[in-house]
Amino acid sequence: MIIYCDTSFLVSLFNEEDVNYPVAREMAGEYARHDFVVCEVHRLELPAAVRAATHRDHSPLPEHVARRVINRFDRANTSKLFQSKEVSMADSVSMARSLGEAHGWREKHTTFDLWHLAAAWSLSAGVFLTFDKRQKRVASLLGMV
Repeated sequence: MIIYCDTSFLVSLFNEEDVNYPVAREMAGEYARHDFVVCEVHRLELPAAVRAATHRDHSPLPEHVARRVINRFDRANTSKLFQSKEVSMADSVSMARSLGEAHGWREKHTTFDLWHLAAAWSLSAGVFLTFDKRQKRVASLLGMV
């Protein structure tokens, strides 16, 4: 089974100081025998989101922690902990737009929230790991537990 993690999940997984770290580790452990995938969406958003977190007004992420999270993510990719997959830009953007039309009128979804869901769908993910309740609802509707 293919496991797709969104950025909120990966940041927690790679930062032992994160409040969701224990849960992320436990959840990842439940699927340890399955295929965790990453794609262009992860490689673009995770470093940018982590760097942006260093500039938050409330509880900014210390720069050394942000750099550690990005390094751990990069090492996980290099060491093949995650399988690197490519998604079709045209297909994933089209799907993200459709998801936005279907779900974006009722609740807030960022561009990357929708793009992660579309990428997971196009990669045939069976599980979508996230700490974002809105993404989780849409993933569930798409059949990703």
